[in-house]
Amino acid sequence: MRIFSIVLADDEQKILYGMRNGIEWEELGFTVVGTAQNGKEALELIEEYHPDLLISDIKMPFMDGMELSKTIHENYMNTKIILFSGWDDFEYARMAISYGVSEYIMKPINYDEMKRLLLHMYAEFEKEYDEKINRQRLENVYKASLSLFRQRFFSQLVTGTIRPEMIEQNVQNLDLNFSSIFYLVAVKIRNDNSDDVLSELSIKETIREALEKVSVVHEFSMYDKELYLLCTNKLHNIEKITKTLEETSVLIEKIFSSSISCGIGSHCREFEDIPNMYTQTIEALEYNLVIKGECYTYYNDILPLAKKVNDWSGEVGAIEHIITSCTEEELWLEVERILEKIHQAHYNLNEYQVVILEIVFAIARLYKKYQITTDEEFSGSKKMAVKILSLDTGEELDNWLANYCMLIRSLIQKKQIDNNTILVDKAKTYVQEYFADPGLSVEVICSELHVSSSHFSKIFKQETGMTFLNYLIGIRMDAAKRLLEKTDYKSHVIGEMVGYLEPNYFSYVFKKNCGVSPAKYRKSGE
Repeated sequence: MRIFSIVLADDEQKILYGMRNGIEWEELGFTVVGTAQNGKEALELIEEYHPDLLISDIKMPFMDGMELSKTIHENYMNTKIILFSGWDDFEYARMAISYGVSEYIMKPINYDEMKRLLLHMYAEFEKEYDEKINRQRLENVYKASLSLFRQRFFSQLVTGTIRPEMIEQNVQNLDLNFSSIFYLVAVKIRNDNSDDVLSELSIKETIREALEKVSVVHEFSMYDKELYLLCTNKLHNIEKITKTLEETSVLIEKIFSSSISCGIGSHCREFEDIPNMYTQTIEALEYNLVIKGECYTYYNDILPLAKKVNDWSGEVGAIEHIITSCTEEELWLEVERILEKIHQAHYNLNEYQVVILEIVFAIARLYKKYQITTDEEFSGSKKMAVKILSLDTGEELDNWLANYCMLIRSLIQKKQIDNNTILVDKAKTYVQEYFADPGLSVEVICSELHVSSSHFSKIFKQETGMTFLNYLIGIRMDAAKRLLEKTDYKSHVIGEMVGYLEPNYFSYVFKKNCGVSPAKYRKSGE
């Protein structure tokens, strides 16, 4: 039996308690992952847990159920919504439908009605999940895959091997729909059961269906990667694309117990610029394969780290892939495979040393690409030829190569962590200076630092252990406490001084984070 997750939201604590503890959720196929007493708290839970269902009252403080539904409809497409209301208002019902609300129910509602409603929603979830994994449906999709001609055209387009005059001809002949702005997404599926072709096909279809809600999508394959060429008229569409990939990644994990890694290149407007965009996209994907806990990497987010190199040979490119695209365990296995291949050539010791040197010097080019420039690291690379020639057994050479691969991998990861630390420090400095601005948000910070909000939010939480919003609230609360202790300003004035224009919301946030109201806090210090 599948279990689906729920978030409950109601500003009346008794009703919230009754719903949480008065219904046998597990027997009905659900589990409650969180409860909230206002819309903002509910949205934080949605962002953290990505639940299958939200059950919410309409009338709540700070963000009502209707505004919450609108935000979920725009940003969390996999979460269904049930709204309760005490008013039989046609306008509310009309808005609810436009925001994708599944059910709009009038209060009061008894246990039997709630049970019937949950059984109905469970049946809907089951139907949707079954459609995703239905074998016959997947077989039909497989037969209806993109034609060989389209596959060949897109492969030539991204690799720059098609003459310019042939592009327009192919666009017309293949009945393709292109807009003025292109984005390219490359996806690598991490599926433990690689023999299950139909499940892999369904994962690809799930990604395509999600991206089609953002723009026109052309899907094709290149080697072991799935590519999605997005055609849109909107220049600043990257936030919607990254949010869609995040939501799709969560859904794929839930249904298929698989994960995806994605790379996104900078946008372009001309066909002749697509090959360069393809290079960026693959570089972003290979970067993402090293990162844990992130489903995508946007090329613009790694520009300070990833300098483009144009003169790599095919062998060096293969070595780079080994170092940057595998886990530590996979890297050991890959090095062992390469060494076994070398052993089969039956080199003598001197020849074997030369082969290891060639491989190591190829790997050393990663120093430049990832801007690893400390004297200690480069000092080690200058001495490595002497070190390799001093080794006099094949086993010693094998171990040295394996350990050197691990060293380069760790240095690249350290460089990534250093860049993340710099990014977070800049954000903290900005908050310290502008926390009193009521408009300060993740979007403002990201605009200032020139990164996407999804990338920034993940890096910030990874580095600090908290969300950016919680950090901002902490800074504001510390400032508010100092003002309460050292000045006679009224509470609402202090709220405005630390970034809260609404007095009631300032008092609510202060009490939630400090345990007492601003007035009681001031009295306790007197």
